Amino acid sequence: MSIRNDSALAYRIARYYYLDNLSQSEIAQIEQISRSTVSRMLEKARSSGMVTIDIKMPVSPLIDKLESSLKEALGLERVIVVPASANELNESTDESVVQDLASIAATHMTELLKDCKIIGLGWGRTVYSTVGYMPFVEPDNTRIFIPLVSNYSVRNRFLQTSTIVSRYGERFGAQTYYLNISGVKRPDEQRTESEILNIRQLEGYWARMDAAVLSLGAPLMGRNPYHKELAQYSAEGGGEPERGEMLSQLYFSNGDICWMGSDVEIVAFPLNRLKNVKNVICIAGGLDKARPILYAAKNGYFKTLITDHLTATEMLDAMAKMK
Repeated sequence: MSIRNDSALAYRIARYYYLDNLSQSEIAQIEQISRSTVSRMLEKARSSGMVTIDIKMPVSPLIDKLESSLKEALGLERVIVVPASANELNESTDESVVQDLASIAATHMTELLKDCKIIGLGWGRTVYSTVGYMPFVEPDNTRIFIPLVSNYSVRNRFLQTSTIVSRYGERFGAQTYYLNISGVKRPDEQRTESEILNIRQLEGYWARMDAAVLSLGAPLMGRNPYHKELAQYSAEGGGEPERGEMLSQLYFSNGDICWMGSDVEIVAFPLNRLKNVKNVICIAGGLDKARPILYAAKNGYFKTLITDHLTATEMLDAMAKMK
């Protein structure tokens, strides 16, 4: 009984295609086979590991300088600067910059989270988009992804941490834990016993968490539910303060923190506790993100920063003006 083995044929075809740069039609003519067979053999070569493809960003002195300058100036463990395809930051280029950032951040996530077992996830467009560019990796059932903040908004998928946790769990083949409670509670409402237990169990994971992946933003003055607290803080401080938003909390350039407005209650990991988490990765860039990133770094909220080169340049310019 003969056993058909196409490995040698797949090897020859792979060499023709990848090393000799022959087209599939030319290879089919040389081997006297159909073009569909050539295509099938190329797929066999890739899926069997006979052919591996390694795609790397080109070395750039400008990017290297931005990374080293930010790492030193902010006292971070690691800075990854992504070359954005846009020439400037504005409303029309913001989405493309975010997608550039997310696509490259995705290539680093497996390595950055390699030895981490309990991983907290924040919300936001960048954290959500990053996982969409990630491949599925070898499953690890000893790893678990958990939310750092409860769901918020019934229409904005970027603020649904349950969805974000699910997406990361699927890519990493890991366990997931969810907050199965109402995302927003009014002060006059009471949590049920099951909701309280759900929160307590999550807090237990928070206490043992060894990594976090999150982003940040620049909240507007008039945006609810921050308006009352921010207006009061501004009045007490003598003017509108420099600030950022992370995990539903406002943080200021002087290190003060303001929880989301008194009209609502959101379950969220306290920002000051991020300083005690071993591996905190902030993925942030795009329009109006430079100063919020600076203040978060100054407050010690993350140890690894992934940002785009336009935002990185703005950050360095802002630091120069602060001196």
